Amino acid sequence: MKKYIWIMLALLAFTACSSDDDDNKVENLTVQQLAGLWAADYAENKTEGELHWTRVVADYLFRADGTGYYECFLMDGDNYVGAESARGEDGEGHFHYTISGNTVTVTIDKTGETWTLTYADGKLSDPERIAFQKATTAQQTLVEQLYGEWQKANSGTKDDGTTVKTDVTDSYTDEPARVRQR
Repeated sequence: MKKYIWIMLALLAFTACSSDDDDNKVENLTVQQLAGLWAADYAENKTEGELHWTRVVADYLFRADGTGYYECFLMDGDNYVGAESARGEDGEGHFHYTISGNTVTVTIDKTGETWTLTYADGKLSDPERIAFQKATTAQQTLVEQLYGEWQKANSGTKDDGTTVKTDVTDSYTDEPARVRQR
């Protein structure tokens, strides 16, 4: 009888260890799981200079080719007030990434700045513990709207106020300037 008790105890101990191993197992992330838009929308009440915001909408777009971009839009309630990073033409938020196990390493193309994101339970967490999830249709729409707001805010040129802006355009740039006839 003692022999059977020892065998049962040994089996229970082996099963318990096996269960612990499953709990500590690293979730391997694939490019297919990662590809797409990931978004986070969280409260942050902050002021820097004349800029005040109460909400942040941040997103990562991961492409299957190992590239993507990061954006961080600042909002006061539902109103866009600025951006810390955007996908604009200057490539400010553009990056390339690698995956190792459940870790995504992001390197900003323009500056070389690098950080890691950790994947667990269908979420990506950044070093500040902000959780990003695959973007819903509503979040995708919001991100595109905010990017449009960013484009509007950054489309003009800065001048000293002496430039006269009109809707007139001249598509004949190869012709000499036309002089007004008297």
